[in-house]
Amino acid sequence: MNLDTELRRQLSYLERSSTFYRERLGGLREGVDGVADLPLLPFTTKEELRATQASHPPFGAHLCASPVALVRIHVTSGTTGEPVAIGLTRADHEANSVIGGEAFRIAGVRADDVIAHCLNYALYAGGIADHMALEASGATVVPVGVGQSLRLLDISGRLGITALFGTLSYPAYLAARAREIGIDPAAVGLRHLVTAGEPGAGLAAVRREIEVTWRATVADTFGMSDVWSTMAGECGRGEGLHLTTRDYAVLELVDTDSGEPVPLRDGASGELVWTHLRREASPLLRYRSSDLGTVWTSPCPCGRTGVRIRIDGRLDDMLRVRAVNVYPQAVAAVLSRFPGLGRHALVADGDPISPPLRVYVEAERDAELRPIADTLGRELRSPFEVIALERGALPADEHKTRVVYRPACGDRLPESIEAKRRNERT
Repeated sequence: MNLDTELRRQLSYLERSSTFYRERLGGLREGVDGVADLPLLPFTTKEELRATQASHPPFGAHLCASPVALVRIHVTSGTTGEPVAIGLTRADHEANSVIGGEAFRIAGVRADDVIAHCLNYALYAGGIADHMALEASGATVVPVGVGQSLRLLDISGRLGITALFGTLSYPAYLAARAREIGIDPAAVGLRHLVTAGEPGAGLAAVRREIEVTWRATVADTFGMSDVWSTMAGECGRGEGLHLTTRDYAVLELVDTDSGEPVPLRDGASGELVWTHLRREASPLLRYRSSDLGTVWTSPCPCGRTGVRIRIDGRLDDMLRVRAVNVYPQAVAAVLSRFPGLGRHALVADGDPISPPLRVYVEAERDAELRPIADTLGRELRSPFEVIALERGALPADEHKTRVVYRPACGDRLPESIEAKRRNERT
């Protein structure tokens, strides 16, 4: 389909169906002939969605479909503020399954797989919506959810489970539960693990840990509850994850400070901005996602064309250290270049934060840490201290594992870090 034509149709639909968008577009729509003209239109932010939801509950004035046309309601996670309710029509769900199914196939899910879905079947779209997308990939889905790890280990062989879908943290958590009951994770028989929700499966240290522990391959996926629940998959051959939104959404890249467009080309970085096409119920127009990413537009070595993305961090996660912005994902990217490291946690002391930022990382006792601290300081322009922990010292949670801790703001540190800090003080 022609994206310019689809965008014009979507804009007409927004103006016709939503008071929120009708007021925002005003006379601006007439100057928009296609995707290249999107910068003429205003952004939409999560704060604006929360505000319109508060004044027009439960969905906000940007709801375009009749409430009776909705077949499901999802709610965003709310990790960075008040959750936002999302209505979806049957067509919206069918589109979500098409988009997600392709992403899962790219990420290595096969039609002959029996895949355990281990995300929470709760309010957000990672549960049932991704379940439906996995079914659309052709695989057979086992709806495990969370809190069923021991049950999963017990029935995995009997059900012939060959693959697993969960957060990046879950494979380490499940491996620990397996060892507690005397099972070698590699003996469970998984061939492939698909991760979501925590950027980092592409980081060398985390990937190596998962692959070695399970003797399985790993691929990452990406999605957003308020855009599409899964909309990109990692092929393993080239940089980034392949977007599968096609004619269901338009991606822009903008400068985080000025909001000015950043041309989409290999290696370009900025904030990801999304515009829905053919979305009926809760469409978004130039939605500033707060995701910081890098894009590639040249053909991938796997043969696929189109845009690939890598999530480099979130504006919400930014740490301000004496006028320097430090993103936790940038720390993880530097650590991934040093072999032999395991999981890590970042401790930011003080409020406001006072340097150095302390990185606690699982490493061998004789690991040379000074070059790591020097590289972090040089590339991220802030002082760092890197402290070694024993292998397995950091916790891995069933859902998402916390990486950043701010003790001055009331965060409780993992016991292994607390013990290390007590020893340093004595």
